[in-house]
Amino acid sequence: MSFGFHTASQWACSLLAQGDATAPADSTDLTTASEVASESAEVVELGPPEIALSILSILIIFAFATSLSQWIRLLYRGKRPFGPKAFIPVRPRHLPFWSVLYFVVFIGALIFSSSLLQGAFQAVGWIEKPAAHATADSSDPETEPLVATDPIAETPDQISEPDEAAPNAAEESVAAESPALSVPQLTLSTLGMLTATVITLMILCLNHRSAISRIGLIPQRGDIGLGFRSALMILPPTMLIMTAVSLMQEYSHPVLDALQPDESETGPNYAVFALLFVTTALVTPIVEEFWIRGLLQGGLQRLADWRLSMVRQSFEQSAASIETPDSDPTFEPQREAKTITEAAYMAPGTAAGTEPLAITVPTAMQTDSNDWTPTAIWPVFVASLVFALLHWGQGLAPIPLFFLSLGLGYLYRQTGSLIPPIIVHFVLNGLTMVMTLIEMTRA
Repeated sequence: MSFGFHTASQWACSLLAQGDATAPADSTDLTTASEVASESAEVVELGPPEIALSILSILIIFAFATSLSQWIRLLYRGKRPFGPKAFIPVRPRHLPFWSVLYFVVFIGALIFSSSLLQGAFQAVGWIEKPAAHATADSSDPETEPLVATDPIAETPDQISEPDEAAPNAAEESVAAESPALSVPQLTLSTLGMLTATVITLMILCLNHRSAISRIGLIPQRGDIGLGFRSALMILPPTMLIMTAVSLMQEYSHPVLDALQPDESETGPNYAVFALLFVTTALVTPIVEEFWIRGLLQGGLQRLADWRLSMVRQSFEQSAASIETPDSDPTFEPQREAKTITEAAYMAPGTAAGTEPLAITVPTAMQTDSNDWTPTAIWPVFVASLVFALLHWGQGLAPIPLFFLSLGLGYLYRQTGSLIPPIIVHFVLNGLTMVMTLIEMTRA
């Protein structure tokens, strides 16, 4: 994720190295003064990609300085992540009505939509069907090639030839198994994620008509500005962690590696990059935040706060039983009226022959009430761990991504809106893609 910042640092170091190499090494050099001047002019001449990269580097340094000063100012004022002096005051809102099961529903919808779209693309001819491996032909004894039965007929040179050809064959097979990025493949990935999101939202809307606003996809006043301010506070520390991790192991991303042009290519494929920018910088932030933050963290928050409220209620009942005499006739009916289940907690109403639960259930525990505020903190850490594990296979990138997800989860917990995390995610991925485009243009 911090590929752009890492590239800017490398470019700044290389620029300084080029500046040191412009001076002639010896006064007895046979080159004329005009040749030295022309070579120096060629070295220090900056093209549009270098100018753009230098401007971005200056902006990143300015963002680091601003972020550091803001963090110092907040801590000096006594601000804390949670409590009365929280960095972001918690917003009262509706209690989540969905469970963690919808997180699994999204996975099933993604598999179903991707498989269906892949079959449609293969039927039209936009994507090639996977080639069948000829394992059966090689195992057939009738098709096996004839080999010499006389060991003397084979010279040492002939014996060593298969060993030298084996690595080349292995490299060709690996290259064949990893096809390059193409417009149909990126289109398939984008449509698959969007279709799974739409399917899950439709299922949520069947359970509650205002599911889109309840989960936080409708922006409220101040969400967009909060998202950009949060990006200034969250991304610089994340980039520092990513830079420290890159010193231990080089960061590699298959998509970014595939975008780097080879020597045989005439230039970068801008059509693939444009579609990849839409997928990475626009679609991916919306889908991942809806999936991880909305469905998973929101479902865990519902479960955690319900369990916590039940524990608190049990303590309150125990304290009331100690203070209330056993001869009080109203003691037992009060205990029965205050005993609720998870179904009653999520859907308060009336039951046959009983009084409405809204009388006994606290207002903050009602689903239809809009003054609920989250209490538990551990859902943020669990969702961040899942988010980091989803990026497994990218070196040590899950380490900084875990801390990035903590910031995104904190935004969603305090605001109940997905717009600020989406904007932070968009800024990070967009910056990475812009840096990649500059590197492609320079190459």
